[in-house]
Amino acid sequence: MLTPDYFTNKEDRLLELYQQLEDFILKDITRRILSAERMTATADRLIWKLKQMGESQAEIEKKLQKMSGLTKKELRRLLQDAVLTSWQDDKATLNQIGVKLSNPLENAAVIRIMDAEYKKSLGELERLTRTTMKQSQIDLINMLDEAELRIASGVQSYSAAACEILDRYAGQGIYVDYPTGARLTLEAAVRLNVVTSMNQTAAQVTNQYIVEAKTNYVLVSAHLGARIAQKGQPPLADHSTWQGKVYCIRGSEPNYPNLSEATGYNINPETGVGTVVNPLGLHGYNCRHSHKPWDLRLRNPYTDENGNLKIDTDENRKLYELQQKQRAMERAIRKTKRRLIEKGEQINFVPDAEKDKLQKEYDKLSYHWTQQNKAYNDFCKQNDLQPQYDRTKLADFGTAQTKRANKAARNYEKGKEK
Repeated sequence: MLTPDYFTNKEDRLLELYQQLEDFILKDITRRILSAERMTATADRLIWKLKQMGESQAEIEKKLQKMSGLTKKELRRLLQDAVLTSWQDDKATLNQIGVKLSNPLENAAVIRIMDAEYKKSLGELERLTRTTMKQSQIDLINMLDEAELRIASGVQSYSAAACEILDRYAGQGIYVDYPTGARLTLEAAVRLNVVTSMNQTAAQVTNQYIVEAKTNYVLVSAHLGARIAQKGQPPLADHSTWQGKVYCIRGSEPNYPNLSEATGYNINPETGVGTVVNPLGLHGYNCRHSHKPWDLRLRNPYTDENGNLKIDTDENRKLYELQQKQRAMERAIRKTKRRLIEKGEQINFVPDAEKDKLQKEYDKLSYHWTQQNKAYNDFCKQNDLQPQYDRTKLADFGTAQTKRANKAARNYEKGKEK
């Protein structure tokens, strides 16, 4: 079993690689769109667009080739660490009930499971990169077309129109569309993939040991701040209702419901294959709950002497809602950082006559960023939450960018005081 805290910041290294890709695409598109003003003739412009699309794709592919090896290595390390960490907890429980099992890395069945989960997760990450590359080319052409339509009216210069369009693009980030119709930012998609893959890989290995131990019971973990069902979702989407309990794999017994029916996760008692029947439940999207083999002679650590869950329902809901607000503030800070990166690129490529206007916009945006940081820190302090600064990071927003933005914010504040 993996504890909910285990997953904290585990995805950072992989996320940094994909942030580098997103920042690269943002800068590349900014440069290409702002340099398009030099083209005038319609035929030449069409040829130029097609050329830019091809060159942009080639540059992104080079970036992806550099990422590929690092992504594979990091993903394998993450999944292996999740399996070994989970096994240590499972081993302690199985030892209590007299079952001795081998190390996962010495178990052929476990190794096959790990390899299959690795390939599945890697395939999803590769799909994300292909989707990202394809979408960026569509975005490039669409933004070039929009800029041309705006200047055709004679209301805006090309640079002014392009900068407004690029501001919007930087604010929203790159999106990934799923077959289900769901749409996530690239950043959110990577987080979801990594956390879900670690959890599901460790779960599949645990299932193998459950079969070997011939037990029909599992214990599901519990934590304060568990997910609360949103309007229109089924009851099992409310993780606070099924966490911290013991379940039957086959059938059900008084006080021990059926795992699949209660949580949306099914374990085949013959093969040990685990299936996420409902992605809103146990081991579904971004779920941080885990399970482990259990014996009814053991004492459930999540309940009191009367069998009641130690976690208070109202306290759980309050923390969950506070954490959702915290996540929203972190997303807003990252959004502002993306806009600052892109605004800095605009300043580098617009005509000199327009640089002063853009610098003032950069200064104002920088001040807004400092106020966001202050509000975030105050919110965490007032609500006794641990600030998650890793969640506000952007790969290309390092020391130099931070110094530049802080200086710009001070300039804007001085201007306000005059």
